[in-house]
Amino acid sequence: MAAVALAVTGLLTAPGASYADNGDGRTACNQGEICFWRYSGAVLWTKQFWYTANHGGYTWWAGQATGVQVQDNAAEITNRDTQCDVRVGNRSPATGLWTWRYFPNDHVRRDLGEIRNANDRHERVC
Repeated sequence: MAAVALAVTGLLTAPGASYADNGDGRTACNQGEICFWRYSGAVLWTKQFWYTANHGGYTWWAGQATGVQVQDNAAEITNRDTQCDVRVGNRSPATGLWTWRYFPNDHVRRDLGEIRNANDRHERVC
């Protein structure tokens, strides 16, 4: 009985992909993270992820929570994933088609280009 309870507790407390998509919780863009950036005035806003994620529901961090949505509000990306390239996509509400922009695993901060402020999702591409 104790073994079953321990196994269930382990399942409930083990972080899954959605939990890990908050990155390591630090402001810096660290090894293994996929980081998005935005400036609001002179203040840098950041959001880090570990895995593939839809951007809806996530908010920016600027030394404290901003309450401002990441979706359709990002300017730059740094891909510090340990293995994969990343693609960032925008879904057209009119056609339902996706526009994707690919970013290499090179740890360089890059502008989102044609999908700047039109980011709905990112995906690891291994």
